[in-house]
Amino acid sequence: MTLRRRRRGVVLAGGLVATSLALSGCTGPGGADASPSARPTPTAATTPAPATVVDGLGLSILQNRPDYATRVLQVSVTNEAGDPITVVGARFESAQFAEPAAWTKAASSAVPAGLTRHLPVQLPAAVCPTPDATTPSLTITVADASGTTREVTGPPADPFGVLPRIAAEDCLDEAVAGIAALTLDDTLEVTGAGGDSVAHLTLRVDPSGGTGELLLDEARFTILLAPADGTTWPLDATVPGGGAVREFTLDAVPARCDPHSIAEDKRGTFLPVVLEVTDGPSGTVPVPSSDTLRLALYDFIAAHCGFAATPAPAPAG
Repeated sequence: MTLRRRRRGVVLAGGLVATSLALSGCTGPGGADASPSARPTPTAATTPAPATVVDGLGLSILQNRPDYATRVLQVSVTNEAGDPITVVGARFESAQFAEPAAWTKAASSAVPAGLTRHLPVQLPAAVCPTPDATTPSLTITVADASGTTREVTGPPADPFGVLPRIAAEDCLDEAVAGIAALTLDDTLEVTGAGGDSVAHLTLRVDPSGGTGELLLDEARFTILLAPADGTTWPLDATVPGGGAVREFTLDAVPARCDPHSIAEDKRGTFLPVVLEVTDGPSGTVPVPSSDTLRLALYDFIAAHCGFAATPAPAPAG
């Protein structure tokens, strides 16, 4: 099976503009410890599917970008009733995962009337291939002001389609891992100085000894890094599971030169590699940087652009 080469054109400029707008103007729903949030005012063009309402509770799921690598899902509980409630337990189940996922925070979580609380659950191992019947179930245990508890169970809304995306990512990762491990070397070589400097990343593909082959198409730019030449890093390689280790040098320059791109970084040091498993799935695998490489990349960008780096906290996972 041969990968078809993609048109490269203006992908870089358009992608960077879109991502820049997303960074400057949009944030995801509250994280694990966020205060209850009011529901946003809907618009005709962007309104997602409403939460499933069961016994006065709106149930839905979502995933914030910083949670991708750690496979954390946010279960959302909206208090559609007139009185405040307290969430004391939450359990998410789906046939695409090997076991249920429970909210494990020790303290309870109050939800005033009309507001939403997002609760993080750690997703268990994936079931691959994904079963055909994967209707999820969310069970919330709540207490009223008197302390009386009740359980509410229903199929949560998935307004952003996170479950199909996670299923595809999980099963692609599993198929790739059966053939080879993809990593970025901790050592970052930099040539040149100032605005003429170029960073040289090393992508390592270490076969696992399994059967099958990986067809490596290209690596793509991130919010922080772009190819020194062209709009992608062509790889154009076939790596058999029983073959030798392969290394690819990727010459990179900053994709943008504004300090807040580093201060707010979440996924800019994850390298997207487009690939295909022979007789299996295809897609994009994000290859993470170690903390050592991540900080070296921040320093490189700061030196190239002429500002002092203010590192973002290390992304989990």
